[in-house]
Amino acid sequence: MMANRKRMVIGAALLACLAGEVAARQINLPSRAPIVGIDVPAAWKTSPTARGVEVRSPDEEVFFWLETYRPADEAAVRKEHVDYFAKQGVTPAGDPRVSRYEEGAMKVQATDLPATWQGKPTVLRYLAIDAGLPDGRMVLLSYWASPEGDRQHEAAFKAVLNSLGAPK
Repeated sequence: MMANRKRMVIGAALLACLAGEVAARQINLPSRAPIVGIDVPAAWKTSPTARGVEVRSPDEEVFFWLETYRPADEAAVRKEHVDYFAKQGVTPAGDPRVSRYEEGAMKVQATDLPATWQGKPTVLRYLAIDAGLPDGRMVLLSYWASPEGDRQHEAAFKAVLNSLGAPK
């Protein structure tokens, strides 16, 4: 009897821990007249930025920014990110790998940038998303992670990406 109760308590505690990563909250961008939304794991931290939101995993091994912008502002937006990464000590370590694909009505350009941080490999990726919005605005997802964090949070981040769509 006591062993069954102990297993139930352990099972409930494990379920509660897992629910923190599984449970999600909707983030819509921009906050006024939203055009895009994502589901972010409840335990992940979010902070507003000038054009969107910054999201961090609980262990701060994964950072990403989701922003909306007009195509005419793309160069300025990318320059802001390049400047930010340079200030953080991220160093390019090779040629970018660019791929393009379509996901439903969305056209995506993925750019993987080989890079190092503090002399070690780091994961740096951009997803420029044309969601076919009537006003022409684009969505940029900028992703930075340690290789370990990238592996550890892969499922959670894929769920975030899969939730990308119209605001709810």
